[in-house]
Amino acid sequence: MQPFIWITILVFILLAAGAVALGIIAIRRAGADSDFDSDTHPQGYYVSLGISIGAGFGVALGLVFDNLALGIAIGAALGVSIGAVLEQKNKDQIRPLSAAEKQMQKRGVILGLVFALLGLVVLVGLLLLVAK
Repeated sequence: MQPFIWITILVFILLAAGAVALGIIAIRRAGADSDFDSDTHPQGYYVSLGISIGAGFGVALGLVFDNLALGIAIGAALGVSIGAVLEQKNKDQIRPLSAAEKQMQKRGVILGLVFALLGLVVLVGLLLLVAK
């Protein structure tokens, strides 16, 4: 087989593993016992919601302007600003993170860094194969 087919298969496997890992984290987070009211949200809730929605709109914006990276960056930046405004507006519904949420947040950051590192290794490998 050609190297590009192997790289495509490897990337697909990494993406599938990442999706499974994120799904497991989401299930654990949803199943975690919470001592807080359902009307309150953890600190950073609105900012993360704004980033997610803004990045989604940024993809569409990037496709329109034929520059996907710039569109995502602009969308995420707008999402952060809108999320920060919503966070200030809803101060009475914001609660500090619990110890379990802080632990899950740390695990999520570590998992994200691992997948970013794997992506970098795949990218460097792809560039080395193309250079030959």
